[in-house]
Amino acid sequence: MEIVMGMDAEVVVIEPAGDLVASTAEQFKTQVAKLVEKNFRQILADLSKIHFMDSSGLGACIAIHKLVAERNGMIVFARPGGLVAKVFRITKIGQKLNVAATRAEALAGLHAWGAAEKARCV
Repeated sequence: MEIVMGMDAEVVVIEPAGDLVASTAEQFKTQVAKLVEKNFRQILADLSKIHFMDSSGLGACIAIHKLVAERNGMIVFARPGGLVAKVFRITKIGQKLNVAATRAEALAGLHAWGAAEKARCV
């Protein structure tokens, strides 16, 4: 699995590509854990280049969501396509994870959350 990372203001955008399966799920979790350790609290995981996801990949998404939330952050899983969207829908995990149909929707949600957090801390 290849993972590309970038920034959009204060949001870290992580774009995994390939299959999110048992052999790659740990790599995905590790990358997000490193971001959390560096105190990045707003993360967008663009899943548009994930072609296949098994239960290990689903478990990684759940673990990542939990890890970020425990550190008072927010992660949005954006643009799940085809099979990934189907797995989210069938398992109803999309009701527990922050999922956005578009990258713009995910960024808007993360930016709004970040602004609210800043206002709360003032």
